[in-house]
Amino acid sequence: MAQTDPSTLLTLDEFYLLVQNHHPMAKQANLMTQKGALTVSQARGAFDPKLMSDFDKKTFDGKNYYDTWDTYVKIPTLLNVDFKVGYERNSGINLNPENSVPTDGLYYAGISVPVGQGLIYNQSNIQLKKSKFEQESIQNQARKVLNNLYLDANYAYWWWYENYQKREAVNANLQLIQVRFEGIRQGVYNGDKAAIDSTEMLIQVQQWHNNLNEAELNLQNSLLLLQNFVWSDSISLHALIPRHDTTTQNENLDSYLDWAIANHPDLKNLSIESNILELDRKMSASQVLPDFTVDYNVLLAGQETESPLFSNNYKMGFQFAFPLLTRKERSKLKIVKIKQQEYDWKIKQKNREIMNKIQQSYNKVYTLQDMIEQQLAMQINYESMLIAEQSKFDNGESSVFLLNSRENKKLQGEIKLIELQAKYNRAIAELKWATGKLNEEVQELIP
Repeated sequence: MAQTDPSTLLTLDEFYLLVQNHHPMAKQANLMTQKGALTVSQARGAFDPKLMSDFDKKTFDGKNYYDTWDTYVKIPTLLNVDFKVGYERNSGINLNPENSVPTDGLYYAGISVPVGQGLIYNQSNIQLKKSKFEQESIQNQARKVLNNLYLDANYAYWWWYENYQKREAVNANLQLIQVRFEGIRQGVYNGDKAAIDSTEMLIQVQQWHNNLNEAELNLQNSLLLLQNFVWSDSISLHALIPRHDTTTQNENLDSYLDWAIANHPDLKNLSIESNILELDRKMSASQVLPDFTVDYNVLLAGQETESPLFSNNYKMGFQFAFPLLTRKERSKLKIVKIKQQEYDWKIKQKNREIMNKIQQSYNKVYTLQDMIEQQLAMQINYESMLIAEQSKFDNGESSVFLLNSRENKKLQGEIKLIELQAKYNRAIAELKWATGKLNEEVQELIP
């Protein structure tokens, strides 16, 4: 028996790698991951130091009323404590006395501290924490996109496998039928067979020619679908043969359920959204506190290098605000808590849906596995029946009709086995997809 050239074989794992390396959706998923990282970087920008400068000048009727210039660096922090270092220089005949500074200008260093609302939880640090969750959410979305992509690719691969094997089976059977037809026709010519036997055998040959044409059509269409996932002009799928290990696998349901609870993209996304709501709750709770901010600046004039705190050369103040009824803040906090309860129920519902989907997929795998075993046993019996019928036909104890019937049953059983094997492997992929781990297994293939 001729050996198949290994270079023409294409395994499912090799096909997955082609999809990973070339398919546009795989490229998009990679871009989504990059976008997630930039989301965090963008949020960190709220804590970048800022160089700021304010300049005002007024002249009228040839007189310099005032020049005011204030340049400083502001450094925000995660705790919403802002540090400020700057230089101020002002002059003019009508300068506001509170803006008066020494002739050489005034250096200052200060701090602004919110001792109530906004100290621990404020818009900037909450947004940074949210961005990290959003990054994880985008990564999960990318995994989900790939999980769906590989399931579609899996369907295409096994449809190709199924139609290729059917074409091979029909073609092999047609070759045998043609040999038998030639033998019967020769028997009719020699007077050993009835002419009607030749006619009946000819109908069988014509029927299987049609079956071969249909099988070729299905194979060509499956190759076109396969090309939707390869996206590489250097690969000729028509020259490749699907390779498959026909042995079934022993799948453990509990391992799939446990993995899904911890890693399923949909469950993780709901958990992330719940965590974001918790940040909103903390932010809303902090807004119930008074808005009380203390500012303090140390002032240095000329060549001074230090100034005693709270005794001379300083500027300080505070701002205070607090709504007397806090209805807006308390209502917002309650709304967030209600949303959290809604998400708790969403998580429970999604968890049940996923567990049931995994159970359904597992049941399908288990049933198809049993059907394959039964079909293999049936195929052995079909072979035995055909051999026995052929022996009876050779001894003149049977007819072409019965022999063809046995032949058809045997081939139909072979085609049924091919269909079951393709369905079984698709069901395995559906089980992994329902668990959310199909993409993870493909990523492990990447060298």
